[in-house]
Amino acid sequence: MIIGTFLLLSYGITNIVVFGSIFKGWRDFWDRISPGFFGKLFSCPLCLSTWVGFILSFIFGSLGYQSPMSLYGVDKFWLMVFLDGCLTSGGVWIIHTVQECFERAFYSDSSES
Repeated sequence: MIIGTFLLLSYGITNIVVFGSIFKGWRDFWDRISPGFFGKLFSCPLCLSTWVGFILSFIFGSLGYQSPMSLYGVDKFWLMVFLDGCLTSGGVWIIHTVQECFERAFYSDSSES
């Protein structure tokens, strides 16, 4: 349950920042200031979700809450944060890919049929 909640929370944050219209100005700002790093970071779900995982894991661990890797007995804080970021990146990528498959299947142009 903790892993699912952690991944859905990370997916929600990532999806809103990368695709949400409310963050368009934020993305455009960073694309102008630093197109190489921050511009790509805030437009790439795989990239941003890694950092979202790092940050959420750090926050959860600092506040004494369990994170996904702490459930598996990872007791070194820095390793837990790193592995949670990796897990989040993969989990968000899978959710995003499934979502895109559904979008292509259900919202494809009807003239293609």
